[in-house]
Amino acid sequence: MRMGKDMSTVSLNGASGYLVRAKTQRAGVVLLPTIFGVNPFVRDYAAALAADGISTLIWDIYPGEALPQGFDESRARAGKLQDPVALKAMTACVDFLKTELKIEHVGTIGFCLGGRFVFLLAARDRRIEACAAVYPSIREPRPANQPDDAVAIAGDVPCPVQLLYPGRDNVTSNDTFFRLQQSLQRRKAPTIVQYYPEADHGFMHNEGAANAVADRLARPQVSAFLAACLG
Repeated sequence: MRMGKDMSTVSLNGASGYLVRAKTQRAGVVLLPTIFGVNPFVRDYAAALAADGISTLIWDIYPGEALPQGFDESRARAGKLQDPVALKAMTACVDFLKTELKIEHVGTIGFCLGGRFVFLLAARDRRIEACAAVYPSIREPRPANQPDDAVAIAGDVPCPVQLLYPGRDNVTSNDTFFRLQQSLQRRKAPTIVQYYPEADHGFMHNEGAANAVADRLARPQVSAFLAACLG
């Protein structure tokens, strides 16, 4: 995969990622991608965060492999990701931002598959100061490779959480969303929910009028959330 001049490959003790470093760095974010991996969507999103002063490390969920071709291949590959292994890799991403780049304030943002993983990471790594879950993919019953109950674990996240959910989500059911919201709102930390009733799963990178409206409203709110939490 060719990287742009502002993106570099990072080795993370058995894992890997792609770093987009801010010119004037004020915070850091671990970005957890969709099942499509480190594709143009997440690379562009990381670049936008970096332009806003947030150095962004994208976890490469398919290290050493070309990007999957299409949804079926993406879902097959994602089905091989194991929660304990993923958590170790995500923690290594936080380690890099904190120790190598000396970033004091670190958050995480995840989309789709990554939107589920943010809860696992933020609940277990207390260095995370902000957690943004964008249309998290939480399938029920849980697949065999996902032993961790993300809905329950979300209730253990100690930092502020922003949750974005489309009403026409074909992956995470409305019932799961409501239980996730209840789990988050039982915490003492703030929970901000964005609900877009006519938008689809993946609205930030899928076409459609309702998706475009949701995308236009969501992006500045996510940026404001991260800026407020991370300084």
